[in-house]
Amino acid sequence: MKIFKPSYEFEHFTDVSLQFLKDNNVHAIFSDLDSTLAAHDQLGDDQFTRWHERLEANQIKLIVVSNNSQGRVDRFTKPYNIPGYGRCNKPAPSKIRSIMKEIGVKETDSIFLGDQLFTDVLCGKLLKMKTVLVKPLGIEHEPWTVRWKRGLEASIKKMW
Repeated sequence: MKIFKPSYEFEHFTDVSLQFLKDNNVHAIFSDLDSTLAAHDQLGDDQFTRWHERLEANQIKLIVVSNNSQGRVDRFTKPYNIPGYGRCNKPAPSKIRSIMKEIGVKETDSIFLGDQLFTDVLCGKLLKMKTVLVKPLGIEHEPWTVRWKRGLEASIKKMW
């Protein structure tokens, strides 16, 4: 079950601090969108805006990689001019690996940020990245399929 165990766990994406990124030599964050950076189908809030501005000011790239539609990703990323990719088919790493190659980012200086073990953490591990698991945002808005997986995730976490 180690394949599902994240390198780090935090309460919220804003806990991924500049100091943490510096200490881990991180120059790029590949992040899930829904329940990680915002509640399902919501836009970025003030906390996200401030966090993203700090990343940009410190030359840290944020790349949104989601299994949701490209339209959903674009609604979130366009106002911030963040690169965003929908239909990534996580946990399969192939699309994200090609994105990394396209933008010139290496797994050794990147982290994978997400709220789910079966998609985000597993994908990051398959990409040989450090992984950061955060508590999901807005779980009351999640589709039933995601809520169902949360029970399985809780069972796996008990085995760590």
